[in-house]
Amino acid sequence: MKVYFKNLDGIRFFAAFFVLLQHSFGFRNGYSPGYPFLNHCFEYTGIIGVNLFFILSGFLISYLLLIEKDTTKTVSYRNFYIRRVLRIWPLYLGYGLILTFFSPYVSERLGLGNNTDFPQMLINLVFLFLFSVNVQIAFLGDNKGIFEISWSVCVEEQFYLIWPILINNFRKKLPGLLVVMFLISIISRLFFCLYMPAHSAAWDYERAWDTNYLLIFDKLDLFGGGLLIAMLYYNRERYGASFQKWFHPGIQAAVLILDLLYTLSIIRPTGSLLLLFTDHYVCIILFGYTLLSAVMDNSILRLEKPILKTLGRTSFGIYLFHTAVCQIVLVVFKKVIGHPGSHLIYDLFYPLASLVVTCTIAYVSYEFYEKRFLVLKNKFAVVKTRV
Repeated sequence: MKVYFKNLDGIRFFAAFFVLLQHSFGFRNGYSPGYPFLNHCFEYTGIIGVNLFFILSGFLISYLLLIEKDTTKTVSYRNFYIRRVLRIWPLYLGYGLILTFFSPYVSERLGLGNNTDFPQMLINLVFLFLFSVNVQIAFLGDNKGIFEISWSVCVEEQFYLIWPILINNFRKKLPGLLVVMFLISIISRLFFCLYMPAHSAAWDYERAWDTNYLLIFDKLDLFGGGLLIAMLYYNRERYGASFQKWFHPGIQAAVLILDLLYTLSIIRPTGSLLLLFTDHYVCIILFGYTLLSAVMDNSILRLEKPILKTLGRTSFGIYLFHTAVCQIVLVVFKKVIGHPGSHLIYDLFYPLASLVVTCTIAYVSYEFYEKRFLVLKNKFAVVKTRV
């Protein structure tokens, strides 16, 4: 089902960019201290970017499935899973295999260290093929730095595995499904972050928090937020008068400012428990509103620029490639430029160089590798529309 929403390619790029910012500044902190204010601003942008990806995925996939269900009276599981396989698997598996077998050698040559032996490679390979790197990191400690960034891709694939089945069978009970999804996320946080540390010496607060964060149960409310947005947009004609009122350009501008302030942690809650139980809901409200306003006729966003559309289409590659690129670029900066005390170099030029190199690699990957599979993916579209 080929549906195009204006402005969303640009939003995809910014979500990937937020993740790159957090990781580039995080890698840099071990070498150059940087400005404390910038460190604070970019400390959680990656988390926000991932939340935005999950909400966006929930919105797009749910909207497509709703159209298919109501148009054909059913959901073609075969077509759905083939589309997802052709979009995600080629890059995920291709790049994952390269990292699994070659990154230990490259890391050692670059002086980044190598603690991955052959048995560990085989373990990494098993979790790679099972799309469960998030489970590996959560319960076995780590992925030895090989392909840890793919944890969120695995969460999405786990969601895609069940979502068409739920939409197909609970089409008329979506509000109830939403309630269940939100309850599961709340129970997950209560269990891992409060119950386990209090009842098991092996589960300190940090481990419990990290485990909960990596599992799909914690993210179901974000996907549910995407479903809620899809339901609102799907029934937009019914809410015509209300939409005109609530999506006034002035309100859109105010929410965009709040989006930025929250992303940069300027108005972010400071208490860990408060953050644990409110962050997703704040993201759903703020970014859900922005996603809806982005596809409205009166949207104030102007992201339909060739460069942003191109970067948005390559955002999957940007997301997967950026951690390796940031580390390699930092090694080059250390050896060629030095001067760890320079804020200009490591607060500006280093993340900028990381962004440019990552985007270039992602573009090449998209044009010469991913596109071949996307052409096949489009053949499994049921209805072609343009929104």
